[in-house]
Amino acid sequence: MAESILQNVCVEGISFIIPDNKIYNVDDQLHFFDNNPKKLSRAKKMMGYGTRYLSPEGLTSVDLCEQAILDLFNNIDTKLEEVEALVFISQMPDYKIPASACVLHGKLNLPSTCATFDINQGCTGYVYGLWNASSLISSGACKNVLLVVSDTMADLPNLHNKTRNLVFSSGSCATLLKYDSNANNMYFLLGSNGKKYESLIVPAGGERFLVSQDVLNTVVKDRNSQEWLLNHAFMDGLSVFDFIIDTIPGHIKDLLSFANMSKEQVDFFAFHQANKHIVETLAQYMDIPANKYSSDTFVQYGNMSSVSCISNLVDTYGNVLHNTKIKSALISYGVGLSWASVILDIGNIYCSGIKFHTFKNIVSQQDLFKYWEDKISSYDGGGN
Repeated sequence: MAESILQNVCVEGISFIIPDNKIYNVDDQLHFFDNNPKKLSRAKKMMGYGTRYLSPEGLTSVDLCEQAILDLFNNIDTKLEEVEALVFISQMPDYKIPASACVLHGKLNLPSTCATFDINQGCTGYVYGLWNASSLISSGACKNVLLVVSDTMADLPNLHNKTRNLVFSSGSCATLLKYDSNANNMYFLLGSNGKKYESLIVPAGGERFLVSQDVLNTVVKDRNSQEWLLNHAFMDGLSVFDFIIDTIPGHIKDLLSFANMSKEQVDFFAFHQANKHIVETLAQYMDIPANKYSSDTFVQYGNMSSVSCISNLVDTYGNVLHNTKIKSALISYGVGLSWASVILDIGNIYCSGIKFHTFKNIVSQQDLFKYWEDKISSYDGGGN
């Protein structure tokens, strides 16, 4: 298990953007519950199914992050040209190559001296990104690092798959980290169980299992008649739940022990918002008081994958962080299977809260097809 105490790192600001594109409220999805209002009511109470927001076709994680970055730098003192490294975390890059961090670098006109790289990580993405970005500062490699994290869940909705359709939403977060010799320590604890990687996976689309026309045309039904596509995410919900319950309570205890803290010293536990049932089960296992955690973010906005745990902190505290500092534990777990958590002091910063943004002039898939057809057909091999 990776243990790290990182020094001299502070957060200057956080901006959180979701697309203003509500796809539904669960009350409108009665067909997932055998058209039985009582079943729907029970599911809402236990699981926390609520409102979901998704990126429309053509709107990517890069687009979401660009808006979050612009909002962030409009509200903090540091300038974009002072950024020395850009770290981009997502499972859904714009392209297989180049890195989405490079695409963002060009869109933002960042200096050529700015290092850029991607990390492919899911539910634990924000904490893994915070660990990497903070390490650059703590090591002395950089003084200003921009961490951007986003997932769009672009392959939703699926009207015949309750497991995924009622859970996931799109979201993005931009965080500026700075060198500060007076900053309190950050305590990180991270781990993995790659033997269970198939529990949450997109089977087709990488080099192992290429997308073909057969893959695109195949719909597989499970024993509950839910439909799954091989190039979309598959989740074995029971396996993931067992992993979380078996692993995370002990992980939280280890984190507190590593930081030499009691749970009473932590002001807020920002859990990955997998669903209401999981969050509340973990809190009950750990005997965490109700005022020190929340599952409301899942109800209001859904599971936003890589930005889910930070969404919980931002949603719960928002503007309070402008003039108040809290000791928070970000607790994340999921795809990989992986887990990653951190205890840090955060506050007296710009925090956007969760902001909606309406995106205009989205480039259609047809226009992109035409653009690349024209670009490649006019290429002369570099001879002229």
